[in-house]
Amino acid sequence: MKKPVIVALCCLLALGTATAAFAEEPTPTPAPELVELSPEDTAPPFYPDSISWQEDGGQLLVVKQYSVPYGTAVADLTESGMQWGGSDYTLWGVTQSVEGSVTEEKEVTQDFELSVRSADAETSRNDVKESVAYDDEYGFSGSLTLQDITIGETLQADSTYMATAHYAGKVTRTEAGTVHYTLLYAPVSAPVIAAAAESGITPALLVMVIACALLFIAVLLIITHLLRKEPAHAADPAKPAVPKVYVPSGDIVLGGRNEDDDEENL
Repeated sequence: MKKPVIVALCCLLALGTATAAFAEEPTPTPAPELVELSPEDTAPPFYPDSISWQEDGGQLLVVKQYSVPYGTAVADLTESGMQWGGSDYTLWGVTQSVEGSVTEEKEVTQDFELSVRSADAETSRNDVKESVAYDDEYGFSGSLTLQDITIGETLQADSTYMATAHYAGKVTRTEAGTVHYTLLYAPVSAPVIAAAAESGITPALLVMVIACALLFIAVLLIITHLLRKEPAHAADPAKPAVPKVYVPSGDIVLGGRNEDDDEENL
């Protein structure tokens, strides 16, 4: 019975020591190999300037940086169904910064045909807006001011005159030189280690606690075993030796009398 107990205690001590050693010297996680995207791969129309990785909360994030023209949307850069190191990744966060800007200005004229109730130009201004908004497909915008009105001589059936309103003004557009985007991709399924890291429990600390618990149990079992062990003489006491008495056959007493007593009585 002693040998199995000793073997079990030795196993517990060895397991606790090995666990503690593992906690003190964790095996570093190798960084994934960064590779460039080839044109044949399914990817957005823009290629990243750089690809790197960083750790955040126990999970590995893939970082892609882009430098694109102003007006490029994040959707044009996002890569759907991205895989990294055999795991599926999804877009987790985006940061951007704008570098440089240019403001352009130009003169614009615009004419509008409309009906007025008077043939007099000054009187007809009451029927025309003094300014109109301007916006074109090239990004220029602004406000144009009424310059003049040209009124036709023919009176129409509804007692109005056809007129042309002439507008003019300066419009502007602002373009940024370059927009820098940083896209962060995170694993679709966050590992359990991330939850432990957020709660403040690191893997090394968790393993160390397990090792201490195993060592405590082993020491407790050893102490209990030693306390229950009793000395050999207490467990199986030896019986005291009883001296043997040898009586000569002639002196054996039968019925409380011997032969000498019988002869005297005769």
